[in-house]
Amino acid sequence: MPEDYKWHEIADLPPDLRSLESNELEPLHRIWLQQKDSLADQRIIEEFNQQLKREWAIETGAIEGVYVLDRGVTQIMIEHGIKSSLIPHSAHNKSPEYVATIIQDQAEVLDWLFDFVKGDRSLTDGFIRELHQALLRHQETVEVVDQSGRGFEKELQKGVYKTTPNNPRREDGTVFEYCPPEHVAAEMDRLLALHEEHTRRAVPPEVEAAWLHHRFTQIHPFEDGNGRVARAIASLVFINARWFPLVIRNTDEKSKYITALELADSGDLGPLISLFSGVQKRVFLTALDLSYRSKPPGTIDAAVESARDLFIGMGKIVPKEWMAAKRIAGHLYARTVQRLSAAADKLRGEIGSVQPKFQFGVHESNTVAVKESQVLQVARTLGYSANLAEHNQMADLRLVTARTTKIVMSFHGVGTMYRGIIAVSAFLEADAGEPVPVCEEFFQINYEEEQSQAEGRYEAWLERSVARGLTIWQQSVLGEL
Repeated sequence: MPEDYKWHEIADLPPDLRSLESNELEPLHRIWLQQKDSLADQRIIEEFNQQLKREWAIETGAIEGVYVLDRGVTQIMIEHGIKSSLIPHSAHNKSPEYVATIIQDQAEVLDWLFDFVKGDRSLTDGFIRELHQALLRHQETVEVVDQSGRGFEKELQKGVYKTTPNNPRREDGTVFEYCPPEHVAAEMDRLLALHEEHTRRAVPPEVEAAWLHHRFTQIHPFEDGNGRVARAIASLVFINARWFPLVIRNTDEKSKYITALELADSGDLGPLISLFSGVQKRVFLTALDLSYRSKPPGTIDAAVESARDLFIGMGKIVPKEWMAAKRIAGHLYARTVQRLSAAADKLRGEIGSVQPKFQFGVHESNTVAVKESQVLQVARTLGYSANLAEHNQMADLRLVTARTTKIVMSFHGVGTMYRGIIAVSAFLEADAGEPVPVCEEFFQINYEEEQSQAEGRYEAWLERSVARGLTIWQQSVLGEL
């Protein structure tokens, strides 16, 4: 039977920070700053930021079950504004007016976070209490459970730390013990002191945001609303770095988010950092795609640049940034073929003699051998837009038993036009069936990153992806024998 989780004092960051940080986000950030500053119409950025603010405001309450909205309603509100008239009665469990009011409160908090950063202020106990008050301004009660297990509503104390334990009982019957009320003040002081130290040390944003979020949730200082406050202060870290607010999507990312938090409870902060990094990467790529498609020329120089981009899109000009990305991709592709070939040799040596029909080899191709739709489908699953017209190389490890299975590594462009960014996705295909991604994130190559740094990241990603693909294949083989 699973054991109860016992509270302990929050821990500082682990010593091996370099193994935790994402090396791909800072180059993406630099590329985004270059593109953002070159946009002729800054209203495009303003609208993008407004839509991102609405998404943050909607999702931070939805993921806690404060209200229930499906993805369709969420998307409509992101595009058209936070209005009760856009919320159908069938899409939630509260009145449309109440839901719109709560979401608007949360949107105003995000504006407040941006103002906080502009004021160059430090995170304090008082500010966190104010955040709680603002986020829960229109929430009057909280559901609590008495010693007999009976639930009831009580008045919510806003901006006030808890005076009674708030330890939830999970579905498996175990109890998760948060910080006892009598230790909350001391733990919050320690949290803020460590955060200030991390700021002086310039801890990478994705690492600090994950650490701060998780340690705050371990303390769980308020009766209710702790998750919303945690995502707000994590967003504050990203905003301070000139990145984007942390948007965890309820429908797509909730289960990964909960799992990552549970692993962090056990001492492994890596999955939460990886999740936060993936969220930032998703928004950076969305913003970059917008900037590349939204450059109306207003001057002669801009018109010349627009013509240049047109010829780039037609393949008539190959810019130096694109060449840099392709050069790195070429090195990584060669490494991929080498690693897959070594795996095929080992498979032939270890299991090739089991049955004469067993065959293992490596095949290099483009989308002639693997349907383009499969690559595009995997890209959609992983949250980005693939462009095979910009770049298209593939290698697959072919595993022939009773059926043919391929572990496919696809190198292709990202977005609708030239961007100097190339993605690598890994997926498994069995007998031309539906593709199954073998890694939860794609690998991103960009012209801003040094080749040696990209190679270091890629080795770990490639090893993890192929190993996962072989594990899935092994499970299918057992069913054949």
